[in-house]
Amino acid sequence: MAFDLQEQEQIDSLKAFWQQWGKLIGGAVLAVCLGTFGFKGYQWHQKEQSEKAAAAYEAVDSAVAAKDIAKLKSAAQLLQGEYAGTIYASRSALVLAKAAFDKNDPALAASQLEWAAKNGKDEAIQAIARMRLASLHLDQKQYDAAISELNQEHPAAFDAQYLELKGDVFVAKGDNAAARDAYKAALAKLVEESPVRQLVQTKLDALGA
Repeated sequence: MAFDLQEQEQIDSLKAFWQQWGKLIGGAVLAVCLGTFGFKGYQWHQKEQSEKAAAAYEAVDSAVAAKDIAKLKSAAQLLQGEYAGTIYASRSALVLAKAAFDKNDPALAASQLEWAAKNGKDEAIQAIARMRLASLHLDQKQYDAAISELNQEHPAAFDAQYLELKGDVFVAKGDNAAARDAYKAALAKLVEESPVRQLVQTKLDALGA
């Protein structure tokens, strides 16, 4: 099939373009395709892991209902080992920590709270874990360790709770001035209708002027 001069020039120009840029364009298209398939594969893997973790978490619920801390510990450790990237693992750590505390095993409780604070995939769970860990340190009169936990970054929604607990730690430590500051800061974070305001105000009033 014959081409006129203009068509032949266009063909030659197109050939030259693909000779210069063809490999680069092909590579870019391949990279985009691989990236898309890779992302979909990652999403599928995450969904599969979450479903398996949800099934494994049933053992946690069963152990709690049976008040069997040995089975609870085994179920939680399975989740934290095999499905650490899921929220179920973080929840299992909080549940086991509470059970351990109730059974007077502060070492196990602390280790689970530390795990949740470090590995939790949800900011709220991490914040709760740090707050409970601080409370545990307070119970053990480890005041500096408690304050250290409460000084960690956390969602703003937890500010008042962190400050109130910090005030409690300072009271136990005998630092009433710092406690007053913490309680006042907590009150400033609480809305007027909050049911917690009266409790914090009572703690502040108990310290005197």
